[in-house]
Amino acid sequence: MSLRREIERLAHDYKRKGGKKNRRKQFKRMIALGELAESMGCKHVGELGKRHVIEFWKSHRDLSESVQYQHWLAFRELWQRIGKAGEPPKPRIIEKNDPS
Repeated sequence: MSLRREIERLAHDYKRKGGKKNRRKQFKRMIALGELAESMGCKHVGELGKRHVIEFWKSHRDLSESVQYQHWLAFRELWQRIGKAGEPPKPRIIEKNDPS
């Protein structure tokens, strides 16, 4: 099964419930991370890691702070659905402004 298929399967319930427009956008963001990870040689969600998220941030530095935050929320949801411990890396802009 491809990485994209695995992400689609994991996020299926997430996409079905809640605010439809937002959930669809978040789903697309999860898929975007999966596509980048696949291009880096990742074969399944178990291989998806911080390295892929960091590479995503490096290749999308032009996104506004609010859009980066929205992407990070989508990645965090995916992280939880995969069962990874902790949270995915935040982009540097969010890390600088994070009060915690």
